[in-house]
Amino acid sequence: MKEAFEAQYGANHSIPSAVSTRWNSTLRLVEAVTDLDLQNLNVLLETQGHKGLCISAREWSQLKELVEILAPFLQATDLTQGEKVVTVSAALPCVLSLNSHLTTMLNTTRHLVGFIKALQTSLHQRFKGIFVNVRMDVPTQLAEDLPFGDNLYLMSAFLDPSFCLFWLEQDVFATDEVKNEVKEMLIDQVLAQARKVPLPDSSSGDDDQDEPPAKTPRLFSGYRKKGAKKTTDHGSSVRTELNRYIQVTSEEDGVDCLDFWKRYSTVFPRLYPVAMRALAVPATSSPVERVFSHGGLIMSPHRARLSASTLSILIFLKCNALVG
Repeated sequence: MKEAFEAQYGANHSIPSAVSTRWNSTLRLVEAVTDLDLQNLNVLLETQGHKGLCISAREWSQLKELVEILAPFLQATDLTQGEKVVTVSAALPCVLSLNSHLTTMLNTTRHLVGFIKALQTSLHQRFKGIFVNVRMDVPTQLAEDLPFGDNLYLMSAFLDPSFCLFWLEQDVFATDEVKNEVKEMLIDQVLAQARKVPLPDSSSGDDDQDEPPAKTPRLFSGYRKKGAKKTTDHGSSVRTELNRYIQVTSEEDGVDCLDFWKRYSTVFPRLYPVAMRALAVPATSSPVERVFSHGGLIMSPHRARLSASTLSILIFLKCNALVG
């Protein structure tokens, strides 16, 4: 069968194997199959004695729709399971964007309408806290007690320049008045956290150390210093930082989150610590599960006498090999 497939489609064309514990591998398999020509595939199956596996036109259409429906879910899975990138900020935009995608698919799908409705219902149930926080669902209890109701998902999305407030404009199905309420609520949360961050002490004493004190008084010597201090006070206000951050994110495109905050850490001295705390949280447990997988590979039967401290060091080195 393999030789016949390679003769038909080429040695470089293959269908990936499915892994029972990973749904996305099954989707990739189905996607690879639907990229083939249906007529040629059925001819190949029939000539190889697998006529019972031949796919009808209706089944082919259903598979195509299935791939189209689930493809964004595959992207969301990859975005939120990263290991050395920011992931928590993608949680809320992914959920809202998936909801928008399913709503759109309801109007274009012929065969899998029930499947889409079931997915959308499950999405609202699993992530009810997010939909309540953005005013797309009616709360039955306190938002923070609902699944994914923590304000961290709102704040992290806002503090990621790739998302900022774009998700609010595109994927929140509500009136402009409701959107403004969500925006102000989110800004108030960020301001409350940022106001707790003190400015570095060096920012207040730099002006006095620019030049040594003159032996004799100079005319108008205080003009420049007073002007500089007023500018610094104005620029360091939290609200000014926040407004400037929103403006900067609207002007940059395709920016990496960590690179952005590395470049703008001194421009937004109060927002920077808030962003670092919020964005450090992993969106899923996948990075932790990979650590245990590394430990299982290192602690093989042939190395059963490894001490706990040596094992810990080896796992640390393995997991941080590419850092820096």
